[in-house]
Amino acid sequence: MFNTKRSKCKYILIPKMLDTSKSLYNNFYKNNLENFNCPSVNSLRNRVYNVNSFLTIEIEYGLKDGEPYYNYEYDKKTTPVSNYVHSVIKNLAVVSYENNIVNFQLISPYAFVTDDKELEFTTTMPNMKTENSIYVNGGFKPYYWIRNFNSAWTLKDPQKPGKLYFNLSDPFLSVIFNKSVDLKYIETTKKITDYFNQSHNITNIRSNLKFNYANALSRRPKKLL
Repeated sequence: MFNTKRSKCKYILIPKMLDTSKSLYNNFYKNNLENFNCPSVNSLRNRVYNVNSFLTIEIEYGLKDGEPYYNYEYDKKTTPVSNYVHSVIKNLAVVSYENNIVNFQLISPYAFVTDDKELEFTTTMPNMKTENSIYVNGGFKPYYWIRNFNSAWTLKDPQKPGKLYFNLSDPFLSVIFNKSVDLKYIETTKKITDYFNQSHNITNIRSNLKFNYANALSRRPKKLL
């Protein structure tokens, strides 16, 4: 018998990362697994969550003359044409080229908050249309470090461009937890914001985070929720 006890976990939209309305960003939802009479499928109940893209946009990314690039075209029916929209997209789309790897990320403001030390989640490939692209997985323990996670991709064949088709009706982020969770949205509190500030942007100034990680954890309140 699989353990169905749910761990308490919330998600927030990090205020410092938002340059537009919160309602632009969709809520997480579970895959509908209720009708499968299979223990292995049921073991994933309340563990697999998705969130749909906040834009319908086609991204092309890759290398040109040894430099990373990306181009985009968004759906004019759902998003108006304006300089503001272009500025939002340019703040959220990031491409890099390090160690012979092209990495494209669509930045998200989502972060999980929990008081469960054992809770862990892994980002997995969302069910969306792509070309010449591989999803870059990540694993996190949200108790220790409040941080956002992004839709991250790299090229299958570095000699060819990749394409990503983000859509309002398709997930751009999918996660699987190591245990069942009661996942709900909450507004950010002062305690959560203060702890988030312990690690915000630290990777932009430090490479080895061992001591910074310890500093942040030593300042964590006993309870955030």
